[in-house]
Amino acid sequence: MAEDPATQGNEKASGPSRIPVIAAGVAIAAAIGGGLWLTEPKPEPATSAPTTTSATSASPTPANAPDVTQATADPAPPSPPASGNVAIASAGGGNAVSFADESLTFSAALPNGPADDPALSYLRRDTEAYLQRMKASARADYDRVKKSGAKPNPWEVRIQWAYTAKTPELVSLAGVASEYAGGAHPIEKFDTYIGRAGGQQLKLNDMLLPQKNPSPALTIGICEALKAEKMQRIKSATILDEPITCAGFNSNAKTDEARIALAPSSTPGKFGGLFVYYDPYAVGAYAEGPYKLTVQQGVFADDLKPEFKAMFAGMAPESPN
Repeated sequence: MAEDPATQGNEKASGPSRIPVIAAGVAIAAAIGGGLWLTEPKPEPATSAPTTTSATSASPTPANAPDVTQATADPAPPSPPASGNVAIASAGGGNAVSFADESLTFSAALPNGPADDPALSYLRRDTEAYLQRMKASARADYDRVKKSGAKPNPWEVRIQWAYTAKTPELVSLAGVASEYAGGAHPIEKFDTYIGRAGGQQLKLNDMLLPQKNPSPALTIGICEALKAEKMQRIKSATILDEPITCAGFNSNAKTDEARIALAPSSTPGKFGGLFVYYDPYAVGAYAEGPYKLTVQQGVFADDLKPEFKAMFAGMAPESPN
């Protein structure tokens, strides 16, 4: 994670913040959806539980598709070790990092996989580095509050990563972190990871044609999916009472702040589209919660480089909210 959660509780939209790709790095679950949610509860939405919205009409869920909900069921975040100890476990192919003392409880879980898996190794290293930064910040905050005569509240961080989709060529993961640093409520943050099977990390921009980077079609597709989900969730296609504008000088959909992961497909061995994640506050009030959307590959496939366009076909499942 790029910065410590020292400003939690502010009721206004914030900029992007990356989940530390721990030696485990990104869902929940692109949405990583409901399955990626950590144990910290989120506020009740303004209306009944929403249904996830795709950039196209409803699509069938592929049989046996490795969606985020399925992927996050195992493993769960580990129990913290004895106070002051760092536990790093990979027994049985699992991956977990945990720590606990009077100032911080930290637990992170990565998908099962070989110890030398390039993506999981990267996430594990990143997670361990993030833990060290959080330990220093939490300890400083704890000592400061204690010195003032007040009772310090320990920080808590829980992180979970899961595969969203994988083929012989590419792998995609999404992660979600729940962070509490003494504010009004925990903050949830998403991150994602896309990489070649051999270990080279990719950004979506690396997959787009130079003249279509950023992709206008994808930008509009994300924005329209957000508008549709807003209508279902809060009955208004607005961001803090302002109408959502998808393009132009007044565009406010903040598509550049969204986290993007590859989605599985109804066509075996292909990707069916993208999962798109917005942190709470990014495009609405905290009470609205995060937004997890699906954009079908047909929306943006023509903007992909030929190598990557060949990897997309079929339909993606809806990303659960």
